[in-house]
Amino acid sequence: MIILFFGSAILLLFLGVPMAVTLGLSSILYILVSGTPPTIIIQTLFSGVDVSALMAIPFFILAGDLMLTGGLAQRILDLANAMVGKRTGGLAIVTIIGCMFFAAISGSAIATAAALGSIMIPAMVDKGYDRDFASAVVASASPMGVIIPPSITFIIYGTLANTSVSDLYIVGIPGGIIFGIALTIVAYLVSKKHGYKGSGHPFSIKEFFVSLFRAFWALGTPVILIGGVFSGIFTPTESGVVAVAYAIIIGLFVYRELKFKDLWKIFFQSAKTTSSIMFIIANASLFAYIMAYEQIPQAIVSSFMSISESPIIILLMINIILLLFGAFMDTIAVIVIVVPMFLPVITTLGIDPVLFGLIVVVNTAIGMATPPFGATLFISSSVGNVPFHKVAWRVLAPVGAAIIALFIITYIPEVVMFWLK
Repeated sequence: MIILFFGSAILLLFLGVPMAVTLGLSSILYILVSGTPPTIIIQTLFSGVDVSALMAIPFFILAGDLMLTGGLAQRILDLANAMVGKRTGGLAIVTIIGCMFFAAISGSAIATAAALGSIMIPAMVDKGYDRDFASAVVASASPMGVIIPPSITFIIYGTLANTSVSDLYIVGIPGGIIFGIALTIVAYLVSKKHGYKGSGHPFSIKEFFVSLFRAFWALGTPVILIGGVFSGIFTPTESGVVAVAYAIIIGLFVYRELKFKDLWKIFFQSAKTTSSIMFIIANASLFAYIMAYEQIPQAIVSSFMSISESPIIILLMINIILLLFGAFMDTIAVIVIVVPMFLPVITTLGIDPVLFGLIVVVNTAIGMATPPFGATLFISSSVGNVPFHKVAWRVLAPVGAAIIALFIITYIPEVVMFWLK
């Protein structure tokens, strides 16, 4: 039965069937052939998404879409440009900072790659950047939103691992900063080597404060989303609701770039994005149920412990497996599948599940930009009008830097866990 279960999943993937459908069909096939009551299919699919913490997801997505349409996103980009845009590689660094903000708020690395890529890739090309490098910057930076709070993936992990979402947010901030610094260093070195300079004008205090004033109301959204949860004023779901209301008010009545006629289109697009995420979670939950039924996590624990009892070696093996999974599978599917598999191993080793959550999420972020099936690679290649293989080649350097950041987080946990001590 196990061979049928995994064999059907591998065959469906090979045939190009979408990941969510692959997880669901292989699980349903197992249940029908094994003689398990078919009602378990509906029960597990429903219970997989019938979790109150997941209610935050549609509001985070809607808040991000409203920011992108209502002019809030552009003003934060302008602020980042005023801060670092005049330095060597300035526009690339601005793109990285912009992705740190908007992928987190929108909860979608793909949406960030599409939205910011359409703005920043032409801007970088106009300043003399190679189009393939500009596309690679977007591809590698847009997945950072899964690390920096308020991250949808942290909510999903916290639900699965019964771990505090607030604690995950706390470690996600330094984790995302380390990831972003690694990408920034690569962007600077590549820009210096190829002569990608900034505007040539010195940093202007006046321009900075003008940009800060224009972005004042826009900066309120991340403050609400993150600060509200940290302070205990809001739950993650409540902070998303408040952020949506705030983004609508600012977009409609302060910046006046959001129109009432735009709201229906934004709501519809956000609903489509939410439904696709929930569909993945539901089917991945069914897949995880089969693995738990067949005691696959226990077998994995025994296998790992028979190889080595050293946390260093086991974490290395887990990271390698997660990097491979991330390069081929959707982020949410990876989390829903691997957490039940590896959490017992982590618990046995005495590793903090909050740290493990960050490790898992960073791995999935790297996977989104890793060939051959990294999702943001395809989006950036399309938006930047660059052949896929060229973007894949140029993204290797930032992906390498991101892996170094991953190992810093894994083996020097104090750099991210200090706030929880």
